[in-house]
Amino acid sequence: MDTFIEQWTHVREQFPVLISLAGNIVAAILIFIIGMTVGGWVRSRVRNSRLGGKHLDATLKPVLASVVFYIIAAMTLYAVLIKVGVPPSSLIAIFGAAGLAIGLALKDTLSNIASGMMLLFLRPIAVGEFADLGSTSGTVTEVGLFATTLKTSEGIFQYVPNSQVWNQRIQNFGRHEMRQLRFDIGVSYDSDLRHVKAVLIESLSTAEDRIINDEVSEPEAFVMLFADSSVNFNCRVWIPSDNWLHRTSEIRIQAFEALGKANIEIPFPQHVVTMKS
Repeated sequence: MDTFIEQWTHVREQFPVLISLAGNIVAAILIFIIGMTVGGWVRSRVRNSRLGGKHLDATLKPVLASVVFYIIAAMTLYAVLIKVGVPPSSLIAIFGAAGLAIGLALKDTLSNIASGMMLLFLRPIAVGEFADLGSTSGTVTEVGLFATTLKTSEGIFQYVPNSQVWNQRIQNFGRHEMRQLRFDIGVSYDSDLRHVKAVLIESLSTAEDRIINDEVSEPEAFVMLFADSSVNFNCRVWIPSDNWLHRTSEIRIQAFEALGKANIEIPFPQHVVTMKS
């Protein structure tokens, strides 16, 4: 034991700088491992937290988790560089130059981050809402720091950069609990149009899914167009926005059956040919 101590003392006297550097490198590696482990753990905790409102947290948690992780990663990197002997004044210059280079190289990425911040601040979409983002549509599953992810009606995963989302028209179909269904239906020119209107309104009024309250009107039917083969009516009724396809399909079927029971013809496209000698 005494021999080992004497040899270690001799090595320290011969190579003090090398031994100190090796110790700092080992400490820097430990700091890096601990910092990244803590960052990953905190990110996971933020993502899986159950605090706050459902939509608020579901939308903000992924971004907050990423921001916290990157802050911890930056602090870890700073501590590692300080530990290996890089002066703080040099770090400022290095980070400044690196920031400028990264900003120029990742211009589109920074645009995605800025767009993501605007999406989170103004909140035109939230997790769980069905939205049309211009180039695609689906249920929002995450509004991230760089991109927004959707699940389409066919169950397909869509990854859309935030800059594309922000720079296009956004239609949010899940924000309001009520929506107005509008659909066209054509009847024969031989039909009594006032009678057709009454039949359609009665059909819409008896629909199980319709909504009537102080904010919306009764079902409506308007003559909109004298087309080549038919007189076209536009029908309007307010219904709940959830389960949209099923509700709208049933209302259209009910209107079709009501016209059939009233012996009102829905004509096929046709042309009248007049022969002249």
